Amino acid sequence: MSTTARRRLTIGAATAVSAVLLLAACAPADSAPDGSSPSGGSVDGPPLSVASVSAPNSLDPAQLTDGQQALVWASIYDTLLTRDNETAELRPGAAESWEYNEDGTELTLTLRPDMTFSNGNPVNAEAVAGTMRRTMQTPGIVQPKYALVSDAVAEDDLTVKVIFTEFDPQFTWNLALGAGVVADPSTFDSPELTTNPVGSGPFTLDTASTVPGTSYVLERRDDYRAVEEVPFPKMTVRVLQDPTASFNALQAGEVNAASVRAQFADQLDPNSYTFTDISNSSLLFLDILDRGGEKWPALGDVRVRQAINYALDRESMVSGIYGGAAEPAEQIFIESGQVYDAELDGQYPYDPELGKRLVEESGFAGETFQIPSTYLTTTIEPTLSQAFADIGLGLEWVPVPPQQAQSALTSGDFGLAFQALGPNSDPADAFYHFAPSGFGNPRGYTNETLDGFFDVINTTVDFDEALPAYRGLNEYAIEQAYVAPVVWTSTKWATTDGIEVIGTAPQTFRIFGYTD
Repeated sequence: MSTTARRRLTIGAATAVSAVLLLAACAPADSAPDGSSPSGGSVDGPPLSVASVSAPNSLDPAQLTDGQQALVWASIYDTLLTRDNETAELRPGAAESWEYNEDGTELTLTLRPDMTFSNGNPVNAEAVAGTMRRTMQTPGIVQPKYALVSDAVAEDDLTVKVIFTEFDPQFTWNLALGAGVVADPSTFDSPELTTNPVGSGPFTLDTASTVPGTSYVLERRDDYRAVEEVPFPKMTVRVLQDPTASFNALQAGEVNAASVRAQFADQLDPNSYTFTDISNSSLLFLDILDRGGEKWPALGDVRVRQAINYALDRESMVSGIYGGAAEPAEQIFIESGQVYDAELDGQYPYDPELGKRLVEESGFAGETFQIPSTYLTTTIEPTLSQAFADIGLGLEWVPVPPQQAQSALTSGDFGLAFQALGPNSDPADAFYHFAPSGFGNPRGYTNETLDGFFDVINTTVDFDEALPAYRGLNEYAIEQAYVAPVVWTSTKWATTDGIEVIGTAPQTFRIFGYTD
């Protein structure tokens, strides 16, 4: 198998939930056509200062969260694989090639030679295997992504073999995200691992100028293996959760890249700012957590789940709640992927009368469900409550603190939850929503039909050969209404100082650069 791997993984546009943006700025006049300087070094432009909605929860490689938090950690660490900015296919990162054995139970990674960490130590197979083994043994955010890994061993200085209990269709995709970072084993026991780690990425953290949780200042490594691809000598990530604060910082010149709301964008001079709309940046959906009806029998009835889908006036939500910066969503798989099927759209048009009849036929009319009330649900709660009332059901919104928003989904206290999820690979979306161990399926619901699809998916290394099973899963899940997709939101970015959005990528030095 070549370095593009046997299967094609696809993603969508950048999102604050699961990806970050690729930005570029105009290259100086004396730069080469490829954006490098005539001497072969990096091209320096204005320092980059970007607004982020969230700070890293930790810089420990076992605790990395994907999304805009990667603006910081992906500047410090390399990942083993990357994604192509145009096709989203897997590409070499710290590993220059990778290959599965026939049944997908062994993955061989071949590393680039002559890589170093920022402290000068070599990046070798033992460092990669050691980082993986530590993640496997460390409870945290990344550990579940290694659930099917039994061992990681260094075959020689540049060859790593990852051994699985069974094939994991998501694993190579994860190696282009937080699960794929490489850390220096000599620092594993250092107390600075969580706040000032040693990585092999293009930047180091300037701890003297950094205020954790508020701003992160990063300095370019002149000895980085691909320094010619790193145009910014300095990058600052400012954490600005409030959209108004982010907009004010952009106007004041405190940041030169930020996402803005549509109503704010109208206040910016188009001669001074470049605007870029990123469609399909986040899927908002109503997740039916108790699909087997264990605690809420009504949710185990397909007629009730279908009725919920018929109750959603997605078009009105797009215009009324999201100001046109969204599109109705009818499938959880992104349109740019290979599983999405346009012929499956339109199965649940807005039809509350039909929804009400289905609820009455089920015998569950009058049922009320508790649902978490979070920062994400505030604007949509009245609309969803009315939609449920229109079909003879009720919602009781239970306040949940932000730090408990995720744990509430797995607590067993709720049968429904309104969530946001960024675009992912097709395998990742399939597993998240429908696998027995998927985070979006906290009660582990499955049945003979679902098992049949996953039996094929979990034993077929070639993605193209598994594609019919993925598409069958999508069709069946829509028919059974396991999820009620609401909208795909869009994100508008405003940039200045010649910086513009040109694509998507998980590594920050590829996210921000210069163009001719």
